[in-house]
Amino acid sequence: MARLKVNVSWVAGLICLAGTTPACAVEPASDGVALAPALQLAQAAIDECKARGYPASASVVDAKGVVRVTLRGDGAIKPPVAAPIKAFTAFTFNQSGAEMEAREKTDADFRTQIEAHRDIYNNHAGSLPLRRGDVLIGGLAVADVPHEIADACARAALAKYPQ
Repeated sequence: MARLKVNVSWVAGLICLAGTTPACAVEPASDGVALAPALQLAQAAIDECKARGYPASASVVDAKGVVRVTLRGDGAIKPPVAAPIKAFTAFTFNQSGAEMEAREKTDADFRTQIEAHRDIYNNHAGSLPLRRGDVLIGGLAVADVPHEIADACARAALAKYPQ
């Protein structure tokens, strides 16, 4: 049986067009995250994890939730699949992964939505919404390392390169 490869950004776009996610209600900045800052954020996150002894992957999505850049750090053994999904999830819900992990335990509706769409949502720590002022412009995520490390690396990268 042939396997169908699905682009997560494409699927996410269809869901948004259907109006079934909170991201559709957000009015993102038209310029989102430019390539240079997206590369800086992803590289800074990978460098931070490497300094802590963990090879990682990182991804940045733009103001439409579409992957802008995904990097797999030297020594990272997994394909960088989780990072773009985590970044998209942080953007979609406009919350950090750490906040969403806690929310999933107390908000049954949220838990149901996440569980129904595990193929496009990953609400684990290590992802952050990116904002310019009060405007949501994208998401950043680190993956393939323990969640607490991923969260620390993402936050360090954002502190180094605030949007």
